Amino acid sequence: MNTVNWTQVVVGIFQSVLSGVFVGLVIYWLDERRAKRERRLSDYRIASDWEKAKLKASLRNFDLTKANLSGYNFVKANLEGAMMKESEILGTNFNQANLRHSDFRKSRIVSADFIKAMAYKADFSGATITASLSSKSPSDFTRSVLKQAKFIKTYVANANFSGADLKGADFSGTTVMGCDFSDSDLTDSIWKNVGHVENCIWKDAAGISQENFPPDLWKEIQRQNVN
Repeated sequence: MNTVNWTQVVVGIFQSVLSGVFVGLVIYWLDERRAKRERRLSDYRIASDWEKAKLKASLRNFDLTKANLSGYNFVKANLEGAMMKESEILGTNFNQANLRHSDFRKSRIVSADFIKAMAYKADFSGATITASLSSKSPSDFTRSVLKQAKFIKTYVANANFSGADLKGADFSGTTVMGCDFSDSDLTDSIWKNVGHVENCIWKDAAGISQENFPPDLWKEIQRQNVN
């Protein structure tokens, strides 16, 4: 009668269990990826038809990552918490849209309109915000609410922030060129570690504090606001 090798039995059971767990995790991961892909496609289809739809669906928390949203009209749309990172946003209209907590990280934003948009805590970090080379129309944030928005390491050129609420907005590491901040509210905004600022308009900007700006930029702001 053969003696049972319990060590081999235990090892075999352990390997079987481990193999089963691994297979289960792989299947779960694949299912999650498929579900995420299907949801993203569904969200994109609804967003694509949003302008034409008679009943305007809420686009809240939609996943539009890496989507081409160029030319879309989202006037007064509810895009709160929407993921639009790494997307193409050329000539897109977000006028008066709800963009609270929306994610535009690493997106390419060209001549987009954000006039009077509610973009509280929106994240534009790593994005490129520019004007169209052909029309030279700037990305327009006029009178938008950008309180505590993030523009960390963003490239912003020829954008219009006139009259915008930028309280607590973070511009750390950002390149800002040819932008208009006239009549904007910069209370508690973070500029101390801004990357580079050139040829911007600061006329009648409110909430300016010397502690929040590097010396050279502070001097330029003061120069433009001498009565």
